[in-house]
Amino acid sequence: MLSVKELHRIAKTMKAAEFARQLGPFALVQRPPDAVTAARALQLGAKRTVAIKRGEAAQDEVSLLFEFDDLMVATLPPVAPGENITVGRSPDCDLVVDDPSVSKHHATLEWDPRARRVMIEDQKSSNGTHLNGEQLHVRMGAKDGDTLAFGEARYCVLVTDTLYLKLTTGRFRA
Repeated sequence: MLSVKELHRIAKTMKAAEFARQLGPFALVQRPPDAVTAARALQLGAKRTVAIKRGEAAQDEVSLLFEFDDLMVATLPPVAPGENITVGRSPDCDLVVDDPSVSKHHATLEWDPRARRVMIEDQKSSNGTHLNGEQLHVRMGAKDGDTLAFGEARYCVLVTDTLYLKLTTGRFRA
């Protein structure tokens, strides 16, 4: 994972098209895990997933973007339309999420270029996948600025153009 601060320096050396080619069509940004979560994830390793109760855990989803410079960017393989990205705690996933509330194979993501959104499908995870705070029961689409949660791990979905604009100008809109 890269910090937003590191990505600032990289974005300033590239044009928008080159940045999108390197990063892919979208990015997921998140708060770095706290020390307790990181230690529990390391201790858990490939063992069972830790069950959680949502409620307190579903904290202020919107606040992610107010802390933008302190966030981390999940580096994803550049994805072509129709390709799936696997999300989970297992090392064979495309996006490995070291959080004890995340299942080994938690969810799949797929980029829909026509709608400019990410299609998300939960893979029968223990703690569910949530879009803007609502649990997914069917395949759904996340658009620019939506929040995703895999168990307790929360992300904001940003289309690469939006991320590039924020990194180079400090604004989310032109």
